Amino acid sequence: MATLLPELRRSYSAISRGGIALCVILLAACAGQGGSDSGVPLRQQNKSEYRQLLDEALQLSFTLDFDRLRKAYVRSPEYNPYGGVKLEGLSEAYSSVENADFDGCLRNLDKVLAYNYMSLEAHMIGVVCSGQAGDFEREDQHRYMVEGLMTSIENSGDGKTQASAFQTISTSELRGFVRLKGLQVLDQSIVYDKQGIYDKMQVRDPESGQEYPLFFNVSEQFARSSDGE
Repeated sequence: MATLLPELRRSYSAISRGGIALCVILLAACAGQGGSDSGVPLRQQNKSEYRQLLDEALQLSFTLDFDRLRKAYVRSPEYNPYGGVKLEGLSEAYSSVENADFDGCLRNLDKVLAYNYMSLEAHMIGVVCSGQAGDFEREDQHRYMVEGLMTSIENSGDGKTQASAFQTISTSELRGFVRLKGLQVLDQSIVYDKQGIYDKMQVRDPESGQEYPLFFNVSEQFARSSDGE
């Protein structure tokens, strides 16, 4: 994992500075093709809100509201509070990239994403593996998801207190966020108040040496974790 993290952080830093090169990816005009009176295709009307928004994500829509996507995912029957952590393929993907088996890494990520396309960790690893494998179209797909998910989390709070905790919806999302920030986790505990359940992480910034707590609101995960994968 030590050799992977610097590349992941560099990839995310590049995303944060200028955004990914998606200016050439525009949604094809589909108006009038199989539409109903409401202007929405019948097959779209039969889809859950999450699946409709996920279709936009798969098309790399530059208008997609990632806050809405994450909330719709939590409400959907497909919601996974672990976010891929307990799914076959994620640990194998980490091992593959450490062994420089980037094609094998992508095959393992396919297993995770087939069950949960919202796994931040899977997309995080996918940025590195697809780039190294020379699959730049897929790299853009992973970068798009990383940028959108990270921005949504960052906009939810500052993590300094329980009242301003980052809102995360899965274990994988929380872990991916901390790793992409380049922070070392020193200690971890669960704390409660009347507003919810929080994951309190004592972290260290390796560059500055500063240590401080970060709070993540994990109420959604706890409420649904008993449902399993």
